[in-house]
Amino acid sequence: MSWLLYRKNVFTNPIRLQATDYLFIALLAYALLYVLLPIGGVSFLNKALYYKNILMLGLMYCLGRLMILESFQVMNILKIILSVTVLAFLLNLFEKAIDTHFQTFIGYANLYQDINGIEPVGIHGLTYTFGAESGAKRFAAFFASPLALAAAMLISFSTAFFLFLSSKTEMGRYKYGILILISIACLLFAYSRSSLVGLFLIIFFTAIILRYYKLILYGVLVVGLFFGSIFIFAGDGLRYFVIDTLSLADASSLGHVVEWLEGINSIVSNPLGIGLGTSGNAGGVNEELKIGGENQFIIFGVQLGVPFLILYIALIYSSIRSSVKSYNLNTNVYDKAIPFIAATFKFAFILSLMTSNAETYLSVAYISWWMVGYSIQENAKSS
Repeated sequence: MSWLLYRKNVFTNPIRLQATDYLFIALLAYALLYVLLPIGGVSFLNKALYYKNILMLGLMYCLGRLMILESFQVMNILKIILSVTVLAFLLNLFEKAIDTHFQTFIGYANLYQDINGIEPVGIHGLTYTFGAESGAKRFAAFFASPLALAAAMLISFSTAFFLFLSSKTEMGRYKYGILILISIACLLFAYSRSSLVGLFLIIFFTAIILRYYKLILYGVLVVGLFFGSIFIFAGDGLRYFVIDTLSLADASSLGHVVEWLEGINSIVSNPLGIGLGTSGNAGGVNEELKIGGENQFIIFGVQLGVPFLILYIALIYSSIRSSVKSYNLNTNVYDKAIPFIAATFKFAFILSLMTSNAETYLSVAYISWWMVGYSIQENAKSS
């Protein structure tokens, strides 16, 4: 509504549709068919609720696609992202100091029990994601889960990394270097393996975008030192945790594999899907009919079939490609910022999409799709 009210030329400037626009429109239209058609055993209301989750991603993309920002406004957005990071880190330190989740104090378990009908589970009385296999606490600060915190820190890391590389002063590099370390620290508090690997994917992809191929070498060295330090200095609990993760021997990894195989079997048996609300953890999912749920690609494939899955994969590829193109076309550092963050985050986030229902991490999903839309808009202006 504010966009309509404050854009005086809303109906005079033509919108030049790009490939990513067409893919998103096709995706939303295809999913809408599964709301209207009598497909699956889920009620119309639940299907509409689930479609709302997908539609919101399109709305955020659309807002970014239509928004024009000044340089200082872009910088303000980056400052907000980094400010949230610092606040999350401070709360993580508090949680660690008292060895208690922040969610314990704010009725998190009661919300899940009263609103969603989900009983508190896990050794910490919240949900399973708040505890590691070893029993160690995984902290989430003020986010909905440790995984949501970890995903948000990928955006924060990418933001701080861009500003670090763009800074022309030693003080600036020092400041953004500290923010990079804070992002990594929050990831360690969240104990998310896919997001930790995502950090190295951001560095790897940045090296390709900027042609800083030495970054890849440095990244490999850091990974080697990281795992070397774990096996030399860490306790047995962390050492066995890494070994079990790599060998898929821990319960969490085995659970992922079981969910994947269940979902793949459903896709093979029903290539056009079994209907909305039958997979994943988003609002509108029927727990009794639920199949799979630990892979965003499989979740969409189970519900909406192979055609939708192909559209979704194409959309992610087009988003990354177009964001990189927008980054290369722009010369102003502020115009480059959002396309850089969108491209590197979406690339790194693929791993999280493969191991969780990651589009339900709403703050991350909304911000990242808004950034993709904004990058496409910058791309359209330059073409």
